[in-house]
Amino acid sequence: MNETQRSRALEATARRPIPRYRQFMVSGRRPARSTRYFVGIVALLALSGGLASVALARVAGPDRTPPSFAGLESATTCVPGPVAGQSTSYVLRWSPATDDVTPSSKIAYDVYQATTSGGEDFSTATYVTRRGATTFTTPPLPADELVYFVVRARDRAGNREANKVERQGVNLCV
Repeated sequence: MNETQRSRALEATARRPIPRYRQFMVSGRRPARSTRYFVGIVALLALSGGLASVALARVAGPDRTPPSFAGLESATTCVPGPVAGQSTSYVLRWSPATDDVTPSSKIAYDVYQATTSGGEDFSTATYVTRRGATTFTTPPLPADELVYFVVRARDRAGNREANKVERQGVNLCV
């Protein structure tokens, strides 16, 4: 096969769709949520005058996978003595979530609060933590009322996991 024939064969091969993709991460780039980037990679095979082949690599695509998160571990406060008429802040604690794209230090948490068990409104978070937090302190709440919490993890792409682990606020000093 001469140079002209190899060149024509390469052009014909480059026009064929490649059914499989190899996934790569591009360091330092944060693609838009719905943008896909494609890169053509040409690999010349020098096996007995073999043809050049072209592979299409998917560099980045939208992140559609929510984080993995075990949920809220505890919701505690300390109000010694009679609690009637007092206010208190609850400290919520959890282990960090993990995600296939977003590092744990960049995952935010949505905190849902209710006055009855199972009464959380998951359409709107009551509080939102800073990214990477593993604790959250509520603003003062009535110490003599029951309060329940659910915490859910959210990655940078906005994917929210849907755990239902609920904890009742507990006064450790009564």
